[in-house]
Amino acid sequence: MKILLGEDEDKMRELLRKFFEKEGYQVVEASDGEAALEKFYAETFDLAVLDWMMPKMSGLEVAQQMKQERNIKVLILTAKDLPEDEINALIAGVDDYLTKPFHAKVLLIRVAKLLGVIQQDIMQPLVFVPNEKRVLLNNRELNLTKREYDMLYYLYQNQGLALSREQILLSVWGLDHENDERTVDSFIRILRDKLGKDFIQTVYGIGYRFELPKK
Repeated sequence: MKILLGEDEDKMRELLRKFFEKEGYQVVEASDGEAALEKFYAETFDLAVLDWMMPKMSGLEVAQQMKQERNIKVLILTAKDLPEDEINALIAGVDDYLTKPFHAKVLLIRVAKLLGVIQQDIMQPLVFVPNEKRVLLNNRELNLTKREYDMLYYLYQNQGLALSREQILLSVWGLDHENDERTVDSFIRILRDKLGKDFIQTVYGIGYRFELPKK
């Protein structure tokens, strides 16, 4: 699969290219927004990973033009970390949004999800089957409701990150949810009962963090 990588910082672009190529993706680079758009029109891509604050054209402007032309997945990378920035980007049509600094594994999991090619270490204790909404723990299927699955999958996709209860509510229940933060706590207790207590950690003053137990 081919990724269009738009990033104006040379060191960051080189690092991202190495991450993607190590996973087997083909990468075409662009150092500004206009170059990214030119490459988009010249070739066919499965995914565009774009820095928001590129010279000549912003990543968001590039994404909007791409979306008007073709059905392509777009992931925005940015240092802009205010909630309204993410909301504006999602409203503009991007498929995912990740703020810098980020964990490489989180980025790769999000890319794999967008491309529909989630790859997991079969030796790890927890394995997802996204198309069927099934989860295996040590080769034993967990009995999860749809909402429990959605929450666990969201936590897994963002493993290593401290997530607030509000973030979890918005991502799992949506913008029009009528639940309060106690709902998240209730579901976390249920997931811990089914998974064991090693996977979901409480981050005091923030919320929760998902971690795979170390082998």
